Amino acid sequence: MEIADDRPRFFPPLHLSFIIPLYNCLPLTQAMVASLQATLPPSLDHEIILVDDGSTDGTRAWLATLAPPFRVLLNERNLGYAAANNRAASLATGKFLVLLNNDLVLQPGWLEPMLAAYDRHPRAGIVGNIQLDARSGIVDHAGMVFQKDGYPVHHRDSLEAMQRAGEWVEIPALTGACCIVNRAWFRRTGGLDEGYRNGFEDVDLCLRAREDGMINLVATRSVVQHHISSSEGRGAYDQRNTQRFLKRWSPRTAALEIEWSRRLSRERAANAARQFFSPLTHRFGFGPAALRQRHRFALASEQQARQAATRPVRIGIDLLRMQPGGANGGIKPFVYSFLAEIGRQRGPIFNFAVLAQPSLRNELGPVLRPGDYLLEPRLDSFAVFQRRGELWRPDGNLPFDATLVARAGFDTLYAPFGYSSFTSPGLPSISLIVDLLHRDLPAALPIEEVNHRESWFRKIAGESTYFQCNSRHVLTRFCKHYGVHPSRCFHVYNAVQDRLPEPVSSVPPPTDTPETPFFLYPANFWPHKNHETLLVAYRAYAIGAGSRAWPLVLTGQPDQRMKLLAEMAGGLGLADRVHFLGHVGDHAFSALWSHAGALVIPSLHEGFGIPLLEAMRFGVPILAANTTSLPEVGGDACMFFDARDPHLLADAMRKIAIREGLRDDLIKRGRNRLAAFSLELEAGRLAHFLDATARRQPP
Repeated sequence: MEIADDRPRFFPPLHLSFIIPLYNCLPLTQAMVASLQATLPPSLDHEIILVDDGSTDGTRAWLATLAPPFRVLLNERNLGYAAANNRAASLATGKFLVLLNNDLVLQPGWLEPMLAAYDRHPRAGIVGNIQLDARSGIVDHAGMVFQKDGYPVHHRDSLEAMQRAGEWVEIPALTGACCIVNRAWFRRTGGLDEGYRNGFEDVDLCLRAREDGMINLVATRSVVQHHISSSEGRGAYDQRNTQRFLKRWSPRTAALEIEWSRRLSRERAANAARQFFSPLTHRFGFGPAALRQRHRFALASEQQARQAATRPVRIGIDLLRMQPGGANGGIKPFVYSFLAEIGRQRGPIFNFAVLAQPSLRNELGPVLRPGDYLLEPRLDSFAVFQRRGELWRPDGNLPFDATLVARAGFDTLYAPFGYSSFTSPGLPSISLIVDLLHRDLPAALPIEEVNHRESWFRKIAGESTYFQCNSRHVLTRFCKHYGVHPSRCFHVYNAVQDRLPEPVSSVPPPTDTPETPFFLYPANFWPHKNHETLLVAYRAYAIGAGSRAWPLVLTGQPDQRMKLLAEMAGGLGLADRVHFLGHVGDHAFSALWSHAGALVIPSLHEGFGIPLLEAMRFGVPILAANTTSLPEVGGDACMFFDARDPHLLADAMRKIAIREGLRDDLIKRGRNRLAAFSLELEAGRLAHFLDATARRQPP
């Protein structure tokens, strides 16, 4: 009888980048590199990047003797573990990064099971392995778990027990001593946090992978030896690292600690029950009745946990404040694009029930899927419609009262406008925080609006389960103003740059669009958008440029302020040069982008800045204010200016209009920068939090 060999095979060659940071310990480094070369598959397409972090023991002289596939980077001074890895990752070319310590001893067959995890598990994030103490041979690392109210510790189950659990075991976190991570994700997420120093960076990275909806795995058939804590500087910064880690993650890791403990208890009880109910015992009913009952309960508990982890969840989405057209600014394209993407990703596992005005039914048609629900308000109830094929079918009515949530069967409530009147005790919820305008720039709002926002921000700070923020800037400001712990927050970038169709010749730009290159500012005419400063700056630019001046095109929902700004432009003598186009449809907007010479965005306050991504997509250079989240989004792809100084803005407009090389450079930088924004990744992160919140699990 032939026994099948089901061990993981090394699937088609991938380009791997091995990254090894070094600081002294030359004998260990040489032994580790020798074990690496001896254990790599012969056909593997790879590079080995060695980063010397200021060694003084002869390491640099040895590095000078190495030839390809080795690449050597030399840091002028000791930057620490995170910075050394990040520098190598920025230059790496492999699809996957293999992070290795220089005090490992790699064993034959260590690599293939780790790589195979990405083939077997589409949601694999960071994959590690089992590490034995090189001195004692005892398991030192089989993943990282949390104890003592969320402090990370090594999981040290026996090798036999880990391998009995399966070829890959899901684990909350892993050490970076030997692990594999997708390079594109690693770079997009910002790499290892350099705020840590030689500790906790790897656990922090694993928790960020979990935030993105990925799972971290231990490949139990991959075993290496590790000379534990032999690297210099290890442990010198533990107190500072601990404070930083717990400040960011402690409530969530404490919840993971409880979940892990429950999971182990269920597994142990279920395994004991299976052994008790052997075929012989099950047939003859051996054992006390109380013991049989306890074991049946253990098996039922495990089955319920599995069902709870896979059953569909219903997400209630409060869009009652959404209006037709463009009155809500960037929140509408964000919500619509993300709901459509989450629906594609999660399929029948998610069921949406959207509360919205009847006037939005046509807009929501392309966003929602068959089986989703639409709840439209009437005088004293909600009319319920279910999407069946391409049609909305009536499905009864629900009372407009406190029983709505229970009757509608919401597992969680999502509030894209921050506050929802349907928030209730016992119902998990996620509130979207798009900006802190009322706190950081209150003069831009009527005092009544400032007070209203302050009231509901304080309310949701105590009631919502988690907070979705447009950017890291918004997250930081929200936590500062309202004392919310960062572990209750996550950021999701508005990566909706592809929502607009490709320009087609049959759809021209809007009427009155200039034929020459022009400056474009797509924004509603709210005070914080700073149109007044832009008009003053444009006048100074136009006077200097004369007949060569590019026109200025403004789009946005028409309102009273647009009329006042048009009068201001006329008073400045700019009536024939400043074009107010109003709200522009998607196809015409694409055509407008394809004709624009440059984006100018002088806003005083932004939670994100969707136009920056749209400009990058359409190859339009960017002038942007150096305020709030705009530098975070624009990176090195923008020419920044002080939004309160019209003279500096006028000078920036002059430079970008006359310097073709500057425009070409900004366009190139924009295309590179755009790779950091993925709708698939960002929607996956939001979906992960919605799912975890609905299932009462720590994300």
